[in-house]
Amino acid sequence: MTSTNGTLSTRLKNNLLIGLTFATGVSLGVFAAIVVKNIDSRNEHTSLEVAQVEIQQSSTKSGERNSTKSNIEAGQFQEIFNHRSITEQRKALYTTLTRSSEQELKKWWIESEKIERPSHRETAQHVILRNLTAINPQEALRCLDDISIFRIDALLKTVFAEWALSQLDGAIEAATTLSSPRRNIALQAILKTRDDLSDSQRHSIAMQLESEETFLKLVSDSNASKRLAEPAESWGILLNDDVDDFLQTESLASVAEAWHAQAGLGVLSNIYSDVEDYRVRVNLVNVIAQLDPNGALDYTRGLVDENEQSYLSHTIVREWARTDALGALSAVSNYEPSLLASGLEFTLVLTWARTKPYELIENVEALSMDSRVTPLELAYGKIARRNPLEAIAKLGAVEDYVGNTSTILTNIVDNWAAVQPNVAADWVLTNFSREDPQRRMLLEQVLPSLARQDPNQAFELAMEQPAANRGSELEYFVFRQITREGDIELAKKLLPRVREESKVFAYGDIAEALVEGGKTREAMQLGTNLEDEDRRHYQEYVVYLWSNSDPKNLYESLETLPTSELQSEAAERLIWKNQDTPVLTDDQIEHANTFIQPDDEV
Repeated sequence: MTSTNGTLSTRLKNNLLIGLTFATGVSLGVFAAIVVKNIDSRNEHTSLEVAQVEIQQSSTKSGERNSTKSNIEAGQFQEIFNHRSITEQRKALYTTLTRSSEQELKKWWIESEKIERPSHRETAQHVILRNLTAINPQEALRCLDDISIFRIDALLKTVFAEWALSQLDGAIEAATTLSSPRRNIALQAILKTRDDLSDSQRHSIAMQLESEETFLKLVSDSNASKRLAEPAESWGILLNDDVDDFLQTESLASVAEAWHAQAGLGVLSNIYSDVEDYRVRVNLVNVIAQLDPNGALDYTRGLVDENEQSYLSHTIVREWARTDALGALSAVSNYEPSLLASGLEFTLVLTWARTKPYELIENVEALSMDSRVTPLELAYGKIARRNPLEAIAKLGAVEDYVGNTSTILTNIVDNWAAVQPNVAADWVLTNFSREDPQRRMLLEQVLPSLARQDPNQAFELAMEQPAANRGSELEYFVFRQITREGDIELAKKLLPRVREESKVFAYGDIAEALVEGGKTREAMQLGTNLEDEDRRHYQEYVVYLWSNSDPKNLYESLETLPTSELQSEAAERLIWKNQDTPVLTDDQIEHANTFIQPDDEV
């Protein structure tokens, strides 16, 4: 064990010396981001490492682990963390835990779960796992069985980093038993810790653990970091390797920042022209926009390529709106061309509404008259998802700026109904009379949501409302939701009660569901009892749906259709559709032609 601790101590010293040496190099600040994000563990802390080195030096000199039994209680952790400085806390922690036996470390682990402060619990558990892994790595791995999914990844890295130092083959074998995401985390820890191995050895390990891309990413990041003094070269290394650009977003962002520091905002054009993955491209533009949003937007004013100008300016404004919407709005107001400025303002206010709804409402007068209602609908809807009554109470704040707030209220109720359809329905019924047109408009939003929860209640509530002066009856909105949810039997049961103004549409909804489910003959039979004109229109609609969903089956069923007129309609549909999407042979088309009546010939 002394040899292992001595090796680890030397490695940590070397790592610190390497970091300090590189700190004097070119572009320290930016490259440090790559080092932190892509090479070092996110859970390592300088003071923790210093404490670990000092304790390990002491342990090495003594020549053996002190296995003196200790009385382990939860309160002992509190005593350790009562030290004034973080460094003293961690020295005390290492002093205590490095002298513990396997059984004591397992007891310490159990007690560590009782530590309330997350940072203290995290620090203690990483130290416990390192020491336990050095003694019995399999037991350390078992400690993670009941750990939250939000904490396990960092702890897993600690176990496999230590395991790879003491028993590389055992660490690899254990990693093969993990699920794919966990296996990849273990591989990252192994490859980063064992950078003393040759590239071919580390490549072989990655292949064993079925994640060659993880190794390739590490190599690519390393090569890019070495060339960071020339950001364009680092950029090319990352973009032209065999690794998905999305997996290297952080590395590319660090290089983009270095490039910006060296050459200015022209890096925006490099991002636009070089990066194909739209997710990565947006992320990188956002990184540069965060550094200097006003300057970034000014840069786009001089761009000749209209597509590039539009893309970059909209992306920059969208990001700027998250931090300083009023500043972005001021900059956009005098942007040229004016048509693009109008689009930028709309993009800006929509982002503003989603990210800071209260702030947008308070500053509604800053928006141009023709771009107020839509963002206010979004803003109030965002508030309504958390507190609909508060959103309704705040409507008065914007009445003088938009006049009619009915669409905003509709959006509030729609969002409310999505989570509390019964409560939203009760509020509408209580606050609007039967004759109020707004009551009907709001119920149109509420009833589909209520139908998902209780279709029968929703249908009865709809039937209690007055008949519509125009448009569909309210029960149709319920009926449509029922068919969309796939409850065809309930829809057929309720169909006779649908009022006449909406009945033909209700039949059409059932037909769509039946045809989609392959029940075309049942769909055709459903309309048998309709009046002549309605039946004809209904059957033609079924044929239309049938020709789109299964034209071959419709062709084979031509002779079974109930009327010659419908056969002619179906044949005509098939021939017309076959011109765009051929599915029938020439002989079949010729046969279909025989069903077309002279007046209907294509």
